[in-house]
Amino acid sequence: MNKLQIDGEIIFEDKIRHTPSGLVVQRFKIEHQSLQTEANLDKQVGIEVDAIFINKQLRKEIQIGKKGLFTGFMDKKSFKSTQLIFHVTEFKF
Repeated sequence: MNKLQIDGEIIFEDKIRHTPSGLVVQRFKIEHQSLQTEANLDKQVGIEVDAIFINKQLRKEIQIGKKGLFTGFMDKKSFKSTQLIFHVTEFKF
């Protein structure tokens, strides 16, 4: 199963573009900070995740400073790339 759910804040948004088929592509970056437990020890976690949201219409909620819960899946940035990007399919602010 390839499902990811992360809470965080949008800290970067790229310019909006459109696919040849007319879909809206919104790229952004999510910052997440939390306290996690590993081997019975607390660990402060801070990450930045590259994300993309592809939809039929523009979502104005995707903007810097918005905090929410993002759900989706991970995939390679491109066919030949080994870098990952978080494909957001749902979000709640």
